[in-house]
Amino acid sequence: MATAEKTKRSISYCQAPLAPKVKKGGKTVVSQALIKRGVTNLVASVHVRRGDTVMLMTGSKTVGKGKTGKVMEVLRAEGKIVVEGINLVTRATKAKTAMGKGGMVKKESPIFASRVMLFCTSCKNTTRIAHKMLENGKKTRVCKKCGESLDG
Repeated sequence: MATAEKTKRSISYCQAPLAPKVKKGGKTVVSQALIKRGVTNLVASVHVRRGDTVMLMTGSKTVGKGKTGKVMEVLRAEGKIVVEGINLVTRATKAKTAMGKGGMVKKESPIFASRVMLFCTSCKNTTRIAHKMLENGKKTRVCKKCGESLDG
């Protein structure tokens, strides 16, 4: 009888639980996030694009708080970005060939996108973005402070 009851359990899907939970009546509640990859409510929205100039607003001075740099890569699924010259880590590497050199290599590590703000090069200040429609029907990002276009 116990095995028959286990097979009758129904599975219901919801957004909330992080781990499967067994409710009263033998219902197992499983998060869709554990079943499906790329569920929209789990993918962080990143406010910067590759090529934008950003300033690091939070963190320690060793990471580069207050420094500006260019966004080299956007990791949208993780909500992180790689910024040139910010959050440098040192890694030991081996020589790939007999003539190649190994040693300590400094490279940028990803940081959370929420730690940076867009840097407007025309007004030399950090800013939020506003969206503006151009005459040709295209949508562009503009600086909220000076109104200058941030898209190339």
